[in-house]
Formats: sequence, structure tokens, C-alpha cells
Amino acid sequence: MRITRRDGDDLVILRGHDLDVLEQGVALSSRLIRAIGRNKGDVAAALTDLFAWTGEFTPGELHAYAAEIEHILYAASELGTFERLLRAQQEWKETAVAYAMGMRPVDPVELPDVPVRVNRP
Repeated sequence: MRITRRDGDDLVILRGHDLDVLEQGVALSSRLIRAIGRNKGDVAAALTDLFAWTGEFTPGELHAYAAEIEHILYAASELGTFERLLRAQQEWKETAVAYAMGMRPVDPVELPDVPVRVNRP
């Protein structure tokens, strides 16, 4: 909410959550953009520089992480909306935590095309 005042600057009232998202989003996007610049546009190298936990990812996963974050980062910075960036970052970090705990992706279970009748186990 914006409160216009005659004798001074406008006052803006935000929900605490909205302010937190804005502050955290600006901080994360600033760190990412600086790191990407230091790494001459190599987003994967920038992520590896910033976050040691990226070592848990395969090269393919790191590439997917970099592609997703790069796409979201520039849109978030331009639009000033950071929830999606923060959520994607948190999801990738949680994946790294799961990997560090020994969890790994498994191949999907393939079901037969035609139902198969089995005896009771």
C-alpha cells in the first residue's frame, strides 16, 4: 500500500513476507549476476563458485540447474519478482542435500502394456 504525503516522500507498507522475498531475491540475483560476470558468462561455473553443494550434481544436472536459474534470473531481475527464483534455488539446494544424504534418482518403473494375471503372492 502506498500512502501519499504532502510534506514528504510517499510511505509504502508491505507484508513482512513480501519484504523478505524482495530482500532475499535482490541479494541472490546480485550474487548470481556478479558471479556470472566473473566467470565470463558461464552460469554453471558461477554456480559452482558460489555454492559448494553443486558438487553433488552430475554434469548434466549442473547444466540443467544452470539453464533453469539463468532463465529465471534475468526475468526476475527485470520484473522485480523473485519468488520463482528463490523457489527454484531452494529446490536445487534440497536436491543436493538429498544426494549428500545418499539418495539418488532411480529409473522409473516400467509397467507392462497389457495387464498380466499373477498368482497371489
